[in-house]
Amino acid sequence: MKTHLVTVFLYLAILPLFAQIIPSNQNPKFNSSLNPKFNSNINPVFNSQINPKYNSNINPKYTANINPKYTSSINPKYNSDLNPAFNSKFNPKYNFQLNPNYGNWEGYYMFNQSAEIIGFLIYANSDVYLYYNNDGTWMGFFVRAESNFNLFTLNGQWTGSYLCSDSENGYNLFDEGANWTKNYVK
Repeated sequence: MKTHLVTVFLYLAILPLFAQIIPSNQNPKFNSSLNPKFNSNINPVFNSQINPKYNSNINPKYTANINPKYTSSINPKYNSDLNPAFNSKFNPKYNFQLNPNYGNWEGYYMFNQSAEIIGFLIYANSDVYLYYNNDGTWMGFFVRAESNFNLFTLNGQWTGSYLCSDSENGYNLFDEGANWTKNYVK
């Protein structure tokens, strides 16, 4: 009986290491209103207000104040307060609360078009989210630019990709050409 209890305990202790338990209020597989496939209000294909191809106010190509090439205050190469390489508060090497591998974190999940989790956005502060892939590898970080968030590499280079609000507590990921990648954040 003791070995059975020990086995169950070890299973329950190890389970969180291999599977991410997504809260239902952030899980598009269980809440169709969170999934752009089933909710046209948050799908940029059907809602031009949240699509930078049709709304220049949310497109960094046409709006300089949300483009880090033209606005140094939102560019971590020129603003060290936003750069985890120079700000230990945002660096998961120094702040373990910003690392999904250590459990307790606050933020969002990134999903692909099949509603499968592909990454995490960990809240560093109101202007910065750290981006991790599904394996827990730190890939880069997002910096707020008004209602958008621009994606930067670990060395502070803008990738050209950015998140636009879906107008309902989430974001859609776009590439530099304002094409929706079909990835979204909840």
